[in-house]
Amino acid sequence: MRWKPAILGFTKWVIAIAYLIVALAFANSKSQQVVCSSINVVIADSLTNAFVNNADVIRMVEQHQSNLIGIPLDMVNTLDIENHLVEMQEVRSVNAYKTIDGSLTINIEQRKPMVRIINRYGQSYYIDKEGEILPLSGRYTSHVLVINGNIIEPFDIEPNVHIASWLDKELTENTPLIVKLYDFARYVTNDEFWNAQISQVYVDSPSNIELIPRVGPHSVQLGSINNYKRKLTKLKLFYERALPEEGWNKYSEINLKYKNQIVCTKR
Repeated sequence: MRWKPAILGFTKWVIAIAYLIVALAFANSKSQQVVCSSINVVIADSLTNAFVNNADVIRMVEQHQSNLIGIPLDMVNTLDIENHLVEMQEVRSVNAYKTIDGSLTINIEQRKPMVRIINRYGQSYYIDKEGEILPLSGRYTSHVLVINGNIIEPFDIEPNVHIASWLDKELTENTPLIVKLYDFARYVTNDEFWNAQISQVYVDSPSNIELIPRVGPHSVQLGSINNYKRKLTKLKLFYERALPEEGWNKYSEINLKYKNQIVCTKR
């Protein structure tokens, strides 16, 4: 009869659901018996950045949740661990999770410095790729673009100042110089040619900024930071067309201050 296959199918579904409930209950019971046996720290970009190491992470965890090893795994608060670790100035993001074998795994992503600033008072700090101030490390120096000289910030030098927020508005004459320099550094770093070419920027004044290239014995007088993209485009054409013929060692200075010309000083 037709109703028999329907009853048989319904019975199979009931058995499957009952089995699932029993299995979940058993797994939950087993998980309550599992204790935390190890803490595994994974720092995603440890080969290129070394601002944070495993010992730093473990030390920070133990300050807030001591004696994790040996306690029931379900008592380990991964959200609390994440919230405390992300307070570390060098940490961009944290993902902590537990596994049934008793392991606590903590994945760390570090903040990535983009430029190093040394201001007129000798204060030095990084700005990361997201536009936030990052303090120097006593154990590691990041090899990034350096900008130094007569730089005065309109804010206190402290972590988590978000310089990029200034870029939400159009840059004007009243935009702080440090914001314009960050915008310049971001452009240079994201451009393959200029990232390989420019190693340092020296600020004598807002209207007198000098670029130090990696290749060649010359310096580049940029003038003000305004219209820097147009100036760099002009300089790139000069590098590609003129210098290969005249030689990279011919000039001691290349001046981009003037709108429609490049003025060069011979060595």
